[in-house]
Amino acid sequence: MAISNLMTKSLLSAHSAMKQIKAQQGIRKQMEGNAGVLKAEIKQDSGRGGDIRKKEEELAAVEKKANDIENMQMNQMSVMNRELNENSKAETEEQKKNEKLEELHEKRRIERREQFETMQEKNKEKVVSVDGADVTVRSSTDANLAQQHIDESIAPTSFVEIESAGKTNLTVDIKV
Repeated sequence: MAISNLMTKSLLSAHSAMKQIKAQQGIRKQMEGNAGVLKAEIKQDSGRGGDIRKKEEELAAVEKKANDIENMQMNQMSVMNRELNENSKAETEEQKKNEKLEELHEKRRIERREQFETMQEKNKEKVVSVDGADVTVRSSTDANLAQQHIDESIAPTSFVEIESAGKTNLTVDIKV
C-alpha cells in the first residue's frame, strides 16, 4: 500500500510539530528549573526574614510561562492528532474509491474479453456454397474500419458478390 500525497504531507506536518513541541519542552524544563531555584531562594530568604515579594512575583511569572508553554504543547498535539486522524480517514476513503474503480475497470475488461471471445467464436471458418462451389470463409473484425472483413480462398469472385459485400458493410479480400 502506497502512502498518498495527503498522508505524506500530514506526516511531514506532524514531524515538524513534534520538533516544535520538543523545543518547547526544553524551554519549559528550563523554566521549571528556574522556578525551583526561585522557590529555594524564597524559602531561604523567608527564613532570614528578607523581602521575598519580588522573587514571588518572578516565580509566578515563570510558572505562568511554563504553564502557557504546556498548554500550547497540548493544543499542538491535539491539532496534530486531529489532522492525522482526518487525513487517515480521507486516505482510507480514497483507497476504497480507487479499489471500487479498479473493480469496475476489471469488470469492464472481463466483459470486453468475453465479447471478443464470443465474436471470435461467431467468426470461425465457415464453408458456404457460392454458385455451386464450396467456399471456405474466414471472418475477423477489422478494428480500424469497424467492418466485417472476409477473406476467401478460392478463384476470382464475381462482380455481383463484391457489389453485395459493399452494400452490407463488408470488405472482401480474394486470394488466388
